[in-house]
Amino acid sequence: MSIPDRSRFPYTTALRRAGALALASGVLATALASAQGLPARYIEECLESGTELVTLPALAAGPLSASECRGCETRRLQFDRSTRYFIGKEAVSYARFRESASQTPRGLYVCYHPATRNITRLRMTATGNGK
Repeated sequence: MSIPDRSRFPYTTALRRAGALALASGVLATALASAQGLPARYIEECLESGTELVTLPALAAGPLSASECRGCETRRLQFDRSTRYFIGKEAVSYARFRESASQTPRGLYVCYHPATRNITRLRMTATGNGK
């Protein structure tokens, strides 16, 4: 018995890989379909707001009132020691964050744990155009 000439079957490896990929995709699709019946768990929620719609206290302690739009529900959230502050991608102190927020209206993202309502981070856009 002779070994077949591999040059006559150049696509064998590619077909094996395609079959393995199809199998992995099927397993993933099945897992996703079965997980759809489970309730969603949120690690954190975020409000997309603006500096003019949020009341920032003098110190990063106590409550913060935030709303997504004028007339929308206002949420009272709490600062804690792990709250982080960002202007664009730059991490800043709360004092600098608050000072910058008071200068001109900007976009603001308020992220928090829904169960505790503790703020995880505040992120303000770096410029007035949403960046």
